[in-house]
Amino acid sequence: MFRNYLKIAFRNLLRRKLYSLINVLGLALGMACCLLIILFIQDELSYDRFHEKAEQIYRVAKIEKRNEGVVNYPLVFPVVAPKLQQDFPEVLNAVRFDPQLSVLVSRENKQFLEQRFFYADSSVFDVFTFPLIKGDPKIALKEPYTLILTEEMAEKYFGSEDPLGQTLSIDNRHDYKITGVLKNIPHNSHMKFDFLASMATEEAENPRYGKLWAWSCYTYLLLPRDYSPSELEKKFPDFILRNRNEQAAKAWTFYLQPLTKIHLHSNLGYEIEPNSDIKHIYIFSGIGFFILLIACINFMNLATARSSNRAKEVGVRKVLGADRSQLAKQFLGESLVFSFIALPLAVAVVEIVLPAFNALTNKAVTLSSLSHQAASLGLIGVVLLVGIISGSYPAFFLSAFHPSEVLRGKLRAGVKSSFFRRILVVVQFAISIVLIVGTVIIYSQLDFIRNKKLGFDKEHVVVVRIEEPEMQKRYEPFRQDLLQNPGIVSVAGSTCFPGINPNLSPFVPEGAEDKEPLKLRHVLVDYDFIRTFGIEVKEGRDFSRDFQTDAKQAFVINESAAQEFGWETSAGKKLTDLDLGSGYVIGVVKDFHFRSKHQKIEPLILSIRPDERYIYFISVKYDQANAREILSFLQKKWKEYSPDRPLDYFFLDENFDKLYRAEERLSQIFSVFSFLAIFIACLGLFGLASFTAEQRTKEIGIRKTLGASAANIVLLLSKEFTKWVIVANALAWPLAYFAMNRWLQNFAYRISIGLWMFFLGAGLALAIAFFTISFQTVRAALANPIDALRYE
Repeated sequence: MFRNYLKIAFRNLLRRKLYSLINVLGLALGMACCLLIILFIQDELSYDRFHEKAEQIYRVAKIEKRNEGVVNYPLVFPVVAPKLQQDFPEVLNAVRFDPQLSVLVSRENKQFLEQRFFYADSSVFDVFTFPLIKGDPKIALKEPYTLILTEEMAEKYFGSEDPLGQTLSIDNRHDYKITGVLKNIPHNSHMKFDFLASMATEEAENPRYGKLWAWSCYTYLLLPRDYSPSELEKKFPDFILRNRNEQAAKAWTFYLQPLTKIHLHSNLGYEIEPNSDIKHIYIFSGIGFFILLIACINFMNLATARSSNRAKEVGVRKVLGADRSQLAKQFLGESLVFSFIALPLAVAVVEIVLPAFNALTNKAVTLSSLSHQAASLGLIGVVLLVGIISGSYPAFFLSAFHPSEVLRGKLRAGVKSSFFRRILVVVQFAISIVLIVGTVIIYSQLDFIRNKKLGFDKEHVVVVRIEEPEMQKRYEPFRQDLLQNPGIVSVAGSTCFPGINPNLSPFVPEGAEDKEPLKLRHVLVDYDFIRTFGIEVKEGRDFSRDFQTDAKQAFVINESAAQEFGWETSAGKKLTDLDLGSGYVIGVVKDFHFRSKHQKIEPLILSIRPDERYIYFISVKYDQANAREILSFLQKKWKEYSPDRPLDYFFLDENFDKLYRAEERLSQIFSVFSFLAIFIACLGLFGLASFTAEQRTKEIGIRKTLGASAANIVLLLSKEFTKWVIVANALAWPLAYFAMNRWLQNFAYRISIGLWMFFLGAGLALAIAFFTISFQTVRAALANPIDALRYE
């Protein structure tokens, strides 16, 4: 019987080529989406699981209560790791990592600025699985000024030479001895480094490092297998009280993050690198499932629409003794045949689109991942799921026909199947419309972010990093030299720049001397900072070299700070920085976005200190017409002042736009999947329209003979489908509003969801559906009525 069923399945597939093509193509596209989702999810869930002791490793994070609210960081003090090992026997081992922002690495004539340079404890290899190709992991990071580099860096600096025992100069200050070569860090690690220097180096340069409750680093603990981290967390308050004081115990909360959950569940401030989000897995999984569901609905619709063609076959089989279960198995088997035929086509589609998919999701997944056991089981599961879902209703619907009625030509199941097909069309287009409306809202929010005024000018600004103390001391003559170029509008130095978090400092405003100090965002700037960024002064004045007191006793605050202090007029008010001293507010600037628009604008204090060691960044405002010449001039001047260190720069507008890269990626993903959902739904609609036109050939012929125009016929055949697409909108709009309103909560500044967005989504869906249907309806309407009537 199996052979017979298979033969009939292929015979039906070849007999109805158009419907077979629509089914196979729809299923293949749906399965291709699912395969891509499987690859994506597998990669996301694999992060940090290559470590042999991954399930035992935890990162120590800190929640701190401050005046401005609660902050949550993955950083703790360097002293915490040795103290925890000393106080708690369940802490089997601990590792500290201290990433550097930028390091100059030199060897002979090779000199590069490297961004992935970490200091780490020698215990790193006892906790993590970072295999060494060369060197002894037990002693590689024991001594000060020792360094391990990855294979890639070994080849970059030493070529085919053996790097062991050789040296690299770091920041032109010390030579570090190479004691090991590390395998390149896997892409699915939440921290990636190219250089690993010994923590003993930091302790040698600063003997207090690791002994004071100051500075910060990333701390990882190795706990016993099957040990509950909550047991250790319960001991943290007493640990803080015992080692610090009662005030710290009230303000700080230490907690543990499982290593394997950091990538998807941790998005704190100052992460080692941007993590992903578990929400992305839910979104991808949901979209993939719904697109696959649309493809399965196509199969159901076309199978039930053609039920009258299979009715006599069912009747004959039942008369010859076949029971309902056998018939159900036959039709389920046919859907599985379609599913397995679609599989290689789906794999081919994945192979073609994988480079674009990797670029879209910032991944490096390959089809070889499907050879893994979990992925292979997932692949087989997708094929079986598609076959069963798409074939379930047709199998039970067709197997329910009564042979006596079928053989007498009285098939009564048509109304029921027609109603079910309408429901399926509504579901298909409801899903598609939700995706379309979601895409429209995401694009609108991104456009709002791009065009909403930041309160400062980020265009035509080059930001130069300064790491060397010697260069910081030479900032003023360097600034003067740059201003000699007529293409440079202004130059400003500061401790940070728009796009990153300024540090917090304790302030006491006038009138609140008896209250707790307020910890507020504080940026040390020079006289030209406000002018360089085009920040508007609302009250008072800007910093000026004409006032000697501005250098040490002047503050400029933003509107939010004035509101925080409760001042109606701020100019002349006394303000005390508990770290740097007292002064007076000379001006108030309009609120501007120093950070991403995800966050609300916070109170901000600007002040000047003549000591150039506070200058970490130089912002150069230039004339738009001379960008290339200005960059060349900058590099030339930098070489004169700092010949041993290359210019480290970036364009501010590009750096600021990176803050919204995740939203842009989500927007592109929604666009692609919306297109796929609509395309697959239209495939099914095209098939149904073809079948309807075919079934009503005689009716169309009679109507045309009686004088009906082609437009009347098109309207007649189209209105049925159009009506159900309109119903789909009524179902999709509330779902789209709820989902996108939740997404918009991630932004402190966001658009309002307007009706036009839903009407646009509805209009697009209707237009696409009508165009799809009209291809067949126009063809049927223009047919010769004589041929139509001869059809019988």
